[in-house]
Amino acid sequence: MGRRIAVVVGERLGRTLLELGGNNAIIVLDDANPDLAVRAVLFGAVGTAGQRCTTTRRLILQKGIAADVVSRLEKAYSQIRIGDRSTRRP
Repeated sequence: MGRRIAVVVGERLGRTLLELGGNNAIIVLDDANPDLAVRAVLFGAVGTAGQRCTTTRRLILQKGIAADVVSRLEKAYSQIRIGDRSTRRP
């Protein structure tokens, strides 16, 4: 699709910026630092939710690290409070 669009837009000397199904994924490979990966995922998925269009929506995890990252994310997500901060009591 990108090539086809490039030809059409190129004929009028235009520029393109395409989102071609990436859907804001984070890719985590086996040699990644799991602590850093989890922090990045939390920021990308929770820290920016509702604030920008690039909020993380999917994870692509290599098999060797997948179980550990999922376990860490489950623990991290269980600690997130949902709601309006201005109405919370300490």
